[in-house]
Amino acid sequence: MSQVRVLSQERLEDELAFREGLIPVDIDTDHGRISWVDLEQYHCYRGFFRDSLQSWAALRGSNLDRFTSSLDVLDSIRIPSNSLSPTAFIFHAARCGSTLLAQVLARSRENMVFAEAAPHNQIWRAESPATAYRNLFLAMGRRRLPSYRSHIVKFTSFNILKFHQIRAAFPRVPALFLFREPAAMLESYRRASPSWIGRELGVGRILETPETAVEAFFRAALSIRDPHFRCLDYAQLRPESITSILKFLGLNPSPQELRLMAAAFAWDAKSGAVARPFTPRLPGAAAALPERLRGLYAELKASRLVL
Repeated sequence: MSQVRVLSQERLEDELAFREGLIPVDIDTDHGRISWVDLEQYHCYRGFFRDSLQSWAALRGSNLDRFTSSLDVLDSIRIPSNSLSPTAFIFHAARCGSTLLAQVLARSRENMVFAEAAPHNQIWRAESPATAYRNLFLAMGRRRLPSYRSHIVKFTSFNILKFHQIRAAFPRVPALFLFREPAAMLESYRRASPSWIGRELGVGRILETPETAVEAFFRAALSIRDPHFRCLDYAQLRPESITSILKFLGLNPSPQELRLMAAAFAWDAKSGAVARPFTPRLPGAAAALPERLRGLYAELKASRLVL
């Protein structure tokens, strides 16, 4: 494994100017450090950023170019001018098809897609100014490929609770919230519990159970009054709806790329490095559904926010 060099802000800025693929990949708030990795011209196509990093490491070998710096460099770092500011946000309530949508969008090499990247979650644990939050996204949005035209962020589900802070940093960016019939969501949560359940996330509350998480996410989405925010039911996430989704997100792919995106629906979004055809899961035993969740789902479906 290559040695990890510790860089001052000045040396880091020099490396950023030299390496177009150098981006932050991990934030250690306990020690006030950021880890940086040079992705060179690697295009992230997986539904989770951590899986893309693993794929890149496997392709590149063990000698990834890694660096570390102080977290407070984000307060004033000079980002190269060719960095892309975010152009689209994907929020979701978890187990709602966001992984599939991220992979669909990443089929185009015009789309730089970050799907649940750790730094976007870890930054909430730091007492950082708004400038640092914005600079984190700009540092990640390096134009590694000359083909990139968009910078799309798929957040981890609990980020919907911080929508207003995110919107303050990036006004007018189209934001889509995916939701789903809650009984199916709860079944999926119980089959494999998210790692963030019951943990301190830095978002103002601990989500102790699947039911409280789904309720919090639905209520947060319903509370948003923003002309650039829309909701999408998982039941409408189909190949025939991709055109309207792309239009809302401000994307205009070529006919060839559109066919590639549509083809991604045929594959299991969580099948790992070896793709397998998508097979709908048979419903399990119906769990008791709190009436409040049933009501919130009905509100979302009837909302003027629905795409």
